[in-house]
Amino acid sequence: MSDLTHDRVYAEICSDIRATDEISFKLMGIVPLVSGASVLTFFLKENLSGNPKLVAAFALFAALITLGLFRWELRNIQKCSWLRKRAEELELSALNGMKVLAGPKPPLHIGKTEAKKWIYSVTIVAWLFVPRLVSSLETLGALCTAYIAAAILVAGLAGLSAILPVRFEPDQAETKQ
Repeated sequence: MSDLTHDRVYAEICSDIRATDEISFKLMGIVPLVSGASVLTFFLKENLSGNPKLVAAFALFAALITLGLFRWELRNIQKCSWLRKRAEELELSALNGMKVLAGPKPPLHIGKTEAKKWIYSVTIVAWLFVPRLVSSLETLGALCTAYIAAAILVAGLAGLSAILPVRFEPDQAETKQ
């Protein structure tokens, strides 16, 4: 354990922060792009829009996958927040109590976390509306009620995920001795 210095720990924390940010930015670009391209395909391909049950199943599947990625991303935000707090504590310790300048506040208090919540929520809602945009929900027959119930559940989970706080707060963790 002799090679576990403050510098080494700080470097590893910064590396982890960069890795979580890199993954997040890739997903934030891919999820809306793939979703938009898929939705556009439904509108351009008449044989796809002619099968409302297939459209509803695919849209619900895509919304659920996006919700899963959203939940994973929220956990990633929490981990990154925790890593940033650890890095800040190491900086304070290394500077022996000297004042450390705080980073800039996000414009209009809309930062990375809020942007991610917005992008994923809008993508999920867009997927849930695809069956209605492509055809009438009544064409689903008996599956219409099941689709609406599932869509409300997914939209509700996305809404809760978007409004609940995810940032790491120091009092949430147990201190290791």
